[in-house]
Amino acid sequence: MKTYKFETTVQENGDIQIPKISRLANQRVEVFIVVSPLITGDNNKSQIIEDFLNKWRGFLKGFDPDELKSQYLLEKYQ
Repeated sequence: MKTYKFETTVQENGDIQIPKISRLANQRVEVFIVVSPLITGDNNKSQIIEDFLNKWRGFLKGFDPDELKSQYLLEKYQ
């Protein structure tokens, strides 16, 4: 099965325009829609980074990662 990929924007009335692919006329096709994140420059990138940091900052708070590694290895190989 051949696959074609292109990017387009859904119009306000819900229509999607696709490039002219005349060789596919009168053939059944499957359509997958993947919504891309709206990127509006550096400001949006900063927000994505900030969201990531807010989610994971302090994940191992109060623990020493090196101590956890050595404890894991001791338990694994005893």
